Amino acid sequence: MLSKPTIAILHYSSFPIIGGVETIIQAHARLFADNGYSVKLIVGEGEPFDSRIPVRVIPKMRSLHQVDESLNQELEKGKAGRRFETVRDDLYKELKEELASVDIVIIHNLLTMHFNLPLTAALVKIFEEKPAGPETKKFIAWCHDATFKDLHYAHYWRDKYPWQLLSRAFPQVDYVAISQLRQQELAKLFKLEQEEITVVPDGVDPSLFLNLSPLSLSIFKDFNLFDEDFVFFYPTRIVRRKNIELAIRITKAINVEGKKVSLIITSPPDPHNEDSLRYYQSLKNLAEELGVGDKVIFLYEYKDEQGKGIRVDEQLLRDLYLLSDLLLFPTSSEGFGIPILEAGICNLPVACSRIEPLTEIGGEEVLYLNLDDSPEKMARDIINHLAQHLTLPLFKKVFRRYTWPAIFSRNIESLLQK
Repeated sequence: MLSKPTIAILHYSSFPIIGGVETIIQAHARLFADNGYSVKLIVGEGEPFDSRIPVRVIPKMRSLHQVDESLNQELEKGKAGRRFETVRDDLYKELKEELASVDIVIIHNLLTMHFNLPLTAALVKIFEEKPAGPETKKFIAWCHDATFKDLHYAHYWRDKYPWQLLSRAFPQVDYVAISQLRQQELAKLFKLEQEEITVVPDGVDPSLFLNLSPLSLSIFKDFNLFDEDFVFFYPTRIVRRKNIELAIRITKAINVEGKKVSLIITSPPDPHNEDSLRYYQSLKNLAEELGVGDKVIFLYEYKDEQGKGIRVDEQLLRDLYLLSDLLLFPTSSEGFGIPILEAGICNLPVACSRIEPLTEIGGEEVLYLNLDDSPEKMARDIINHLAQHLTLPLFKKVFRRYTWPAIFSRNIESLLQK
């Protein structure tokens, strides 16, 4: 089995410096480490943020105005003399040593932005001496911005060394843009075909942003719930008045309508209540008879990585509200209706029985199900109701296409083999 390549990620700075690129390289580094790659950061300033990821600080890689203001001012006047060559060559030697054992070098913005031109020139010197053959290093320029596509920097010395390096595409380098717009701009700047520049979008980490537990993400991953059109959530005990069989029939009807939908049911049957156990088994049988046995998820049956059953605590309950698309609550009798409050505070659409006190709590802000209607009629009402929630398609799109794990598996890892 071939070992995975070693990776270095380069930028002016990293954590704890706050910035868009710094956040992205931190996410990228963790993705590589999570997927078994040896990765390190080489930056002008930064600190370790993960025990698996070494951070090598070379102070001269910082923005040049922080390193040598007089040289920075000379370059802004279009001059590159002996001092420039000295800083460039010092950086070349340090980087050459740091990159000696690295297979892939990912360079964020350093080849398209002017904030440290001696650093840009040092990198160019390294990959222009790259020998031919299968054992050579791979260089990837990750382009978030470009000096000569920004009107604020149009006055700089585009055709003069070392400024001219920023408007050249180097054949030893694979170029990545973060959006189709950047791809178009870079293709025009570098005089390349757009297809020669790969688009890899930025992403978000929902587990950090929403403070999700690993367990909730495991549940959604194991049941492929991120690929469903809808995920319905019914936080309920297994008792007959909760009318869970209707929720199962609605789930079946919506799948028949052509929408992929799964239903999550939280609680176990009461082991001390024989009727609860019989009811649970009847629900299992019903789901199988209707052909949605794989679509009705009883969390009571779910096992964690250690093979142990799970408990739906407050953290997991909150996560399931945040990740689901609808609270389906077709209960036949309630004294109050706390799930409607919980759904409301999580901005989750609700479809519930038209009974008191649910109408008292829900007012005009929820979809009411008439329990005398057929499951098929309720299914159509729910589909129409969810179509009015314009944020739902974006929510689905982000989870399917713009989370870091999705981007890594679809876009980033394939770059390493090109």
